[in-house]
Amino acid sequence: LMSQPAEKTAAELLATPVQYLKGVGPRRVELLERLGLHVARHVLFFFPRDYQDLTDLRDVPDLEEGQFQTVWGVVEESELRGTGAGRSVLGVLLRTKGGYVRAIWFHQPFMQEKLRQGQRVMFSGKPKRNGLMWEIAHPRVTHLGDDEEPTGQILPVYSLTEGLQQGQMRRIVEAALDAYADLLDEAFPEGYLEEHDLWPIGRAVREIHFPGSREGLERARRRFIYQELLILQLGLAVKRHQQQRLRRAPPIEATAKIDARIRALFPFELTAGQD
Repeated sequence: LMSQPAEKTAAELLATPVQYLKGVGPRRVELLERLGLHVARHVLFFFPRDYQDLTDLRDVPDLEEGQFQTVWGVVEESELRGTGAGRSVLGVLLRTKGGYVRAIWFHQPFMQEKLRQGQRVMFSGKPKRNGLMWEIAHPRVTHLGDDEEPTGQILPVYSLTEGLQQGQMRRIVEAALDAYADLLDEAFPEGYLEEHDLWPIGRAVREIHFPGSREGLERARRRFIYQELLILQLGLAVKRHQQQRLRRAPPIEATAKIDARIRALFPFELTAGQD
């Protein structure tokens, strides 16, 4: 009988090359490797550089002035007007279920290339009434994939490379979390986690990528900051121990020649006690 292949260990699964992760494929392997992401474990610990707080998601009739809110829809049209001396105003009309919202950028004509007709996006900012139209100046823009539904959530923002979009990176990380987050080694015993009110690593790594709330994000951060500081302290303690152990002078055999050389260093005769 042919022997069955041995089941892979957690460490081996976490070392799965990124090309085999869901949502990657051969076209995005090189892009991920440019970011230093070669295996599944790297993706799990590729923490966001920032977050977009989109928890206040509203329809147009519910918008209020002076509060940070988010609307979503499809780019209907854009218009770039020059105002002289290299100045410009870009207006982008967003069609939503509850009406239209105009986003405005001053002196940023490059934004027109990022917001083409038919794209599904979210605009986040502080809306203001201008006649019958709601306007948002310089909103944060979140591109939505064709199958990505907008939700009032805190979205991770990753450091990317050219050719890789935030939506694509989010889906890759989300798939990696589903498949591998529970395989991570826990650095702390269960009792220690409870004593210090720390989340288990599986929960913390999920929450730091896709936090359900600001409070959850802070708890996830606290877990990893605590872990990093503890590892740093342990490393310093080990180094101190090694230095103390290695600092001990090797024993020297007391020969007559060595004794004479030591006595010659003193510019006076030794007393009986010194001798």
